[in-house]
Amino acid sequence: MITGIAGFVGSYLVEQCRTCYPRANIFGLYNRKRPQPATNAMEHVTALQADITRAEDVRRAVTEARPDLMFHLAAQSSVAASWSDPAQTLQVNAGGTLALLEVARLAQPTARIVLVGSGEQYGVVQPHENPISEDHPLRPINPYAVSKVTQDLYGYQYFVAYGLPVVRVRAFNHFGPRQSDTFVLPNFARQIALIEAGKAEPVVQVGNLEAKRDFLPVEDVVAAYLAVAQHGQAGEVYNVGSGKARSIAEILDLLLTFARVPIRVCQDAARMRPVDIPLLEADISRIQAHTGWKPTIPFESALKATLNYWRSVVNDIP
Repeated sequence: MITGIAGFVGSYLVEQCRTCYPRANIFGLYNRKRPQPATNAMEHVTALQADITRAEDVRRAVTEARPDLMFHLAAQSSVAASWSDPAQTLQVNAGGTLALLEVARLAQPTARIVLVGSGEQYGVVQPHENPISEDHPLRPINPYAVSKVTQDLYGYQYFVAYGLPVVRVRAFNHFGPRQSDTFVLPNFARQIALIEAGKAEPVVQVGNLEAKRDFLPVEDVVAAYLAVAQHGQAGEVYNVGSGKARSIAEILDLLLTFARVPIRVCQDAARMRPVDIPLLEADISRIQAHTGWKPTIPFESALKATLNYWRSVVNDIP
């Protein structure tokens, strides 16, 4: 059972679940937007409508699915949106997790649960403290990160108190085709695609380009989730990242080399965060040691695929 199946990562996870578990019945929880068959793998998913913050909805879904394995993807996943609505972010990310764990405890206590957190949980990290291990203190600096720390702690508490086989992951930045343009890389790609199509002025609007983040193609991310589900230790937490930080400026420069027309860059003050950390880089030695997982998708090819996706999307815009 996959919560938040209609989100960016959901269809990619379904594809790889089909490969790993070809005979499995896959159930997907969605809230308002029914999942579209972005890939053939999605066509045979049993879709269940449920508000993850409503315990009765979650109980009904878990009772119907009776899952052996649950991936909890459902989230308010935008840092920017969390600043404007911190209460809703906490309700969905922490409250939704609590509802799922409590239902699992009562109705499906042997189901393995993979809780998907975020590298944002580490918050204030000094440059010399990188790469960041899972034992690094959690110092969240935005409402989204606070909500994910709370989710993480609930997962650990339910493992210790009730023996639920919960495994936590802290995923750093990921990207790929079909990701919302509220995130930085698809936003850049969409702007470039619109400019190429003659539908926007030849200027890319940007925020802070100096920040360095650990980006990983989404296919590698879901492969890590499956590796943790199969080989991770219950009660443990695992970073998911590339192990290499890149500056936003470096990535934008690479994207611009793929552009078909000359493009200028302009900083937009509205795109700057109230607080930003200069460098976040994952230490991925634990997940590699425990599961054997490692990144396999070349960064440049994944970036090209993201831009090509947005080229196809903007062609349909009048």
